[in-house]
Amino acid sequence: MNKRDEDIIQLVQELNNKLKIDHLNWHKLKGKRINRSAELISAALCQLLISENEEDTINYLEESIKWLKGINVDKPCPS
Repeated sequence: MNKRDEDIIQLVQELNNKLKIDHLNWHKLKGKRINRSAELISAALCQLLISENEEDTINYLEESIKWLKGINVDKPCPS
């Protein structure tokens, strides 16, 4: 692995950490299409670039598209 690869992996991991919905924000963000889709796209990048897992990459991307199209929905929890 060269320095460029290591830098890309670090950037992908940082992006994933920023976009993933943590337990503190889960109830607030779980129903938001953009947040859910972005989290899945970031996970897909991790699967592709770090794990080189094409099947999971495709699955994450397909799920993100379902969120963007409004096929997948999840109601936010009452506050």
